[in-house]
Amino acid sequence: MIRKVLAAAFVFVTANAWAQGATPAPLSKVTVSNEVAKRTLMKMQINADTAKAIADSCVEFSKTSTPPQSISIFILGPTGDIVHAHVMDGVLPIGVETGLLKAKTALYARSSSSAVAQRFNNVDGRLIRLDLGKASGLAYYFVGGGLPIVVDDQLIGAVGVGGGNADEMCAYTAMTRVLGPQPPLPPPPAGRGRGGQSARVSLRALRPLR
Repeated sequence: MIRKVLAAAFVFVTANAWAQGATPAPLSKVTVSNEVAKRTLMKMQINADTAKAIADSCVEFSKTSTPPQSISIFILGPTGDIVHAHVMDGVLPIGVETGLLKAKTALYARSSSSAVAQRFNNVDGRLIRLDLGKASGLAYYFVGGGLPIVVDDQLIGAVGVGGGNADEMCAYTAMTRVLGPQPPLPPPPAGRGRGGQSARVSLRALRPLR
């Protein structure tokens, strides 16, 4: 009996070691099974278990923040379909909408939404891009909190977090815990956080011109 328990424990640890943040997750563990791929004709898509693990980790990050945050989180597949979504109690409707928009931005631009905001950092540059991608269900949203999900140089989805004041760090920390080491985030512009209040203030300035 003891031998069986130890063997089961070993299997459990081995199966979950890739999800502890220190070791890169193998592509086969985080994408859909071969059986699913045969039915959908798509292999390089984040699977539901991995998407939920990222969301759960981000929720844990938000609950243990000081002060605790209420966030929405969306994980999209490569085609823009929602694989998993979670909205914590207390998130305002705008926080739900922006979480989805950030995920769409990361998927559309193949880049973090904060990098998109830094690249197009003036009113004219943003105005001509506000409607891009909408015909295909994607969008540009110039606030941090959206990250592409890349494993073994393959885009398997995107994550977007809205409603908090550390949205990008929430997504980044969750992806690191579940998928392993991630590329370093670009430093935020002086005086701006990663998807927080100051970033929203800069975006509000554009709204009268839209």
